[in-house]
Amino acid sequence: MRIPIHIVTGFLGSGKTTFIKKLLLNGSAEKTIVLINELGEIGIDNLLVKNITDNTYLLPSGCLCCTVLDSLKNTLLDLLNKQKQGLIPEFNRIIIETTGLANPASILATVQNDTHIKGKFKIHGLSTVVDAENASLQAGLHPEWMTQVVAANQILLSKLDRINESSRQLLVEQILEIHEDVQIKTVHEIQNIDCLFTDQTSMQRIEKHSVFFQSTQKKEHLLTQTCMIESDQEIDWVLFGIWLNLLLDKYGEKILRIKGILKLKDYAQPVVIHGVQHCLYTPEHIDEWPWHDEQISKIVVIGRHIDIALVQRSFQLFMHKINI
Repeated sequence: MRIPIHIVTGFLGSGKTTFIKKLLLNGSAEKTIVLINELGEIGIDNLLVKNITDNTYLLPSGCLCCTVLDSLKNTLLDLLNKQKQGLIPEFNRIIIETTGLANPASILATVQNDTHIKGKFKIHGLSTVVDAENASLQAGLHPEWMTQVVAANQILLSKLDRINESSRQLLVEQILEIHEDVQIKTVHEIQNIDCLFTDQTSMQRIEKHSVFFQSTQKKEHLLTQTCMIESDQEIDWVLFGIWLNLLLDKYGEKILRIKGILKLKDYAQPVVIHGVQHCLYTPEHIDEWPWHDEQISKIVVIGRHIDIALVQRSFQLFMHKINI
């Protein structure tokens, strides 16, 4: 029997990792492999999930729809081989979390058409997490948002507590206008892995609606930049907040995502930060450092049309590591 793969996609910061963490924490995940693909030189989301289950693997850096489809193929076949040799526990289903800038059409095509994969794996479903608070803005600015919604057989709305009922209804109407037969639920309606892997709308609808980027969209997509910042010094939270506000003020919507793990003054535990465009969400504390024995801050900034060198230099200035 072929092993089912469920793809979880959604634009940057929509809540994909939070959703998967909830599913894993609610049980029935012992035979589930989680593959997480991230942009940037380090993976952060996979470390947060790995705190819950060791069956979590980071696909090599890059966007699944652009650079690492061969790595996806190799990873899937390697997992089968390791299971056969008894090197990893038995698994019977896989969740793939894409980057927030992925076009799922390429992933679907690889799993469904590759000679070495299609006999061993099958696409079970594709859930797109839609950030209800920022959806309207993202739909107008970023071509990836549209392809992710169009590809889905299930839309999962997140952050509904941040909008009113009227805005919710407008969003639902907008989605249905784009994809009239898609199922629309909330992230809270899917409680665990078993719920995610129940029978869903025919995957023929995914094949019918999946689209690749148009030439102009692909050009914009390829302009995505990732900026990596590291610091081994304790960070002053107030200074960091000022720096971040100034950064967002300068670049605005060009900053698509910011995430990181910080070593803060007066805090024994590492602190995880998440931001989407102008929104910075409540920091989370985690129990231990994920970088083995290193206690250093690592921040990833994802954007378009930004000056990476200026972003890095401004951070160092605020943290007093170079002379002004």
